[in-house]
Amino acid sequence: MRGSRTGLLLTGLVIFFCSGAVFSTELDTHYSQGLSAYENGQYSLAIQEFETILDGDWESSQLYYNLGNSYYRNGNIAGAVWAYEKCLQIDPLNKDAIYNLKLANLKVVDRVDIPEPPFYLKYYRQLRKMLIPSQWVQAMLIILVLLAMSFSIRRIWHIKWVTKLELVLTILLITSVLVGANAIWDRNSIREGVIYAFEVKAYSAPNENSTQLFDVHEGLKVGVDTISGDWVEIELIDGKSGWIPWSDIRLLN
Repeated sequence: MRGSRTGLLLTGLVIFFCSGAVFSTELDTHYSQGLSAYENGQYSLAIQEFETILDGDWESSQLYYNLGNSYYRNGNIAGAVWAYEKCLQIDPLNKDAIYNLKLANLKVVDRVDIPEPPFYLKYYRQLRKMLIPSQWVQAMLIILVLLAMSFSIRRIWHIKWVTKLELVLTILLITSVLVGANAIWDRNSIREGVIYAFEVKAYSAPNENSTQLFDVHEGLKVGVDTISGDWVEIELIDGKSGWIPWSDIRLLN
């Protein structure tokens, strides 16, 4: 006997929400077990539990932060750098993650101390990090709605001071568009990764028979130019580039 379409739909919805609830419960269990393992000094187990959650395509800044702490305590600098960087992608102003990332980077063999940027560039970067790309888009839309509302109010009730409000909103809108567009461009156009093996040889071409150019070590954040099969072309901050095996890097985006 076949059920009605409505009955099948209701059954499907029940199964969907039940499976979602079960999945959520499993994630909570893994997270709780990960925290418990970390508190008990079982850092490998904590990493396993947190990575299991990531395998389920679920992420949060706090999850990455705890994963970074677990990797750091376990002596895995590459994993710590990767996790803290992922945490800051979601929550750019997380002071604990910023501080711990600096500690982890101190143990990176190939770290390069970047000169202090000009004050205006420093402030601009801080402004851009206030929101993630999707939040910049939301800010643009909110300001645009407020601007439209203020324009309507001025046209209907002829309130003079609304003109000043429109000027402020216009400046905020232009700022959010420019900064947000830059943040979105960086997120979508710049690919980065973290070296995940203790020592990696970079070659002039995507094969081990080509010329060896330089070595990089675990925990170094590098730019990713091209991916070809099992090889990745990386670029260092000093401009050097070379090919390394795909298995020796973990991408950040």
